[in-house]
Amino acid sequence: MYSAVSPAYARSVLPGGSFKPETYAFGEGGTWGGSLKDFTIDKLNFVDVAHLIAPALAGKNYLSSTDPQKTELLIMVYWGTTSGINDGGGAASSPLYAAARALIPAPMPAKPMESGAAGNAARAGYGLIVQSNWSAAAQSDMLMQIGNRMRDRQDLENAKVLGYLSEWDRLDSHRWTTFNSFFRQDMVDDLEESRYFVVLMAYDFQGLWKHKQRKLLWETRFSIRERHNDFGQALPAMAQNASRFFGQDSNGLIRKNLPDTYITFGEPKVLGYEPETKK
Repeated sequence: MYSAVSPAYARSVLPGGSFKPETYAFGEGGTWGGSLKDFTIDKLNFVDVAHLIAPALAGKNYLSSTDPQKTELLIMVYWGTTSGINDGGGAASSPLYAAARALIPAPMPAKPMESGAAGNAARAGYGLIVQSNWSAAAQSDMLMQIGNRMRDRQDLENAKVLGYLSEWDRLDSHRWTTFNSFFRQDMVDDLEESRYFVVLMAYDFQGLWKHKQRKLLWETRFSIRERHNDFGQALPAMAQNASRFFGQDSNGLIRKNLPDTYITFGEPKVLGYEPETKK
């Protein structure tokens, strides 16, 4: 989770310690689909997503408004699934590997040659050149180089969406130190696993409506791993967990799991008794 606030934005606090209510309207930012079909997120539209996020906003005194004259914030909602490369199948079967493999130039096709001993000798020599230039080791090395570059680009794109960019830059500048390499790999593991995400970006509604000025006041980005989760079921808890930073600065990336929920059943009690009626 990551949250940042503009220097021009600050929430007012009431005498009791709660935040002063602020009104908002939702805006549809759009959705970003993953590489695979996923009914738990594909079935949800913008209204569904907004409806599941609204209670968490209300809990922090962000109140929905339908009157443009009194609306203070426009909260744009973006949601979707990042494309990970560590979701099964192994490297050789991944789309990343296939794309890298397709970029390797094919060996030059054999050209017509004369028949006879001279032709056989020429063909044998040409075959040695092809084999030398495109050996299995050379192809493997090129695959690795291309794949690593594509992998880094995908990781960077995911880092931007999920709010990992500041941590990516910080750890990348010290990537060869032993201490940081461990934490960098831990972060990369997150980025290379498909994740459900939501991005909320709050703009000054009055500035947009009256003066066409696009002024970003705060943003919050939160996510959860796709595997073993249902986006529609997890979203309320995701939003509630992130709500403590709505309109607040998280001071960098926060990586914590959602708290577990437990239900405890007490001793059963008899609340009443109805005698059996005779038939």
